[in-house]
Amino acid sequence: MNTSFIITLSIIISLLIAFYTFLLALNNKVHKLEILIKDLLKQRTDLIPALFEITKNYLTKHNEIYDEILRLRKLEFSLEDNEDVTFVEILKNERFIHHEMNFIYNVCLKNKKLEQFWRFQYIKELTINRSYTIWEKVETYRKIVDTLNNLITIKNYTIIWLFLPLNKRIEI
Repeated sequence: MNTSFIITLSIIISLLIAFYTFLLALNNKVHKLEILIKDLLKQRTDLIPALFEITKNYLTKHNEIYDEILRLRKLEFSLEDNEDVTFVEILKNERFIHHEMNFIYNVCLKNKKLEQFWRFQYIKELTINRSYTIWEKVETYRKIVDTLNNLITIKNYTIIWLFLPLNKRIEI
């Protein structure tokens, strides 16, 4: 009886350690994805000055079209400097930037000369490719956060919550 108790206890402890390790690995993966997504978003918004310069000679109300996106870009810089800003708040601002970029591209596509300009085509394709990569990473992030939150719920109903202070992530 004593041996079977020790074996059972060893198995339970091993499972708890494996669960703990898996939770930490998932949490680290979420953190790394947040950093990667922020970097990809920054790369995409860094294309705005190039788009601004390329379209300058082709659009009649150039400055008016870019006013909102420049305001959002300034907000992005202020969010980067603030330590208390959450990943969700950054994504919310980036979503507005994305919509403004779509608006600018829609306006630009009405100008036939600009639409045929190779630099504009290059920036447009680069933006589309980066946006698609961002979408893929965000979808991966959502799936992992969902799994992590489910496991944290399980953790909170077991004794592991005493040893592992992980909180649920906000889903996007």
